[in-house]
Amino acid sequence: MTELPKDAWPPGDIRSIYLHWTAGDYTTTYPAYHVCVGLDERGAPRAFVTHDVRANMRDVRAGDAPYAAHTAGRNAFAIGVAICGMRDATPHDFGAYPLRDDLVDLTCATVAAACAAYAIPLDPAHVLTHAEAAVVDGYFGDAAEQRWDIARFAAGDAPLEPGEARAAGDVLRARVAAAR
Repeated sequence: MTELPKDAWPPGDIRSIYLHWTAGDYTTTYPAYHVCVGLDERGAPRAFVTHDVRANMRDVRAGDAPYAAHTAGRNAFAIGVAICGMRDATPHDFGAYPLRDDLVDLTCATVAAACAAYAIPLDPAHVLTHAEAAVVDGYFGDAAEQRWDIARFAAGDAPLEPGEARAAGDVLRARVAAAR
């Protein structure tokens, strides 16, 4: 697996990290996130820098410059890290691009490096999934204007529940801790 170079984390004020999926395939990256973890041209896991972290080292509400708009209302002083995949996924069918364990592992190693670089505590107040933020902010779910990334790791028949978001976040935070 390929990790980001140490200079991928420039000095500055970053206070939180949000974990996402791209809702695309395994190779397409998006500038709405700072890092997308997907597959390179050889099919190997790789972390791609897709937006300069410095753009979010400020209060972005002024709208005076572009920034990575990864989590509604939570982009100031925050990094967005996304796992490539989950195109056309629903809670009941993860489709042709389900979450891959190797990509989750590299995502967790990437988040561990960012936590170390910015002294971000590894807790649910500072490192959380978009689904966890959506639960708190009132837009959790699988409708078009709602978010559930990352609330579960496998498709299931049961209805999507907000408690799944916290459980999935706890699993990811444990994997980030193990990657340190």
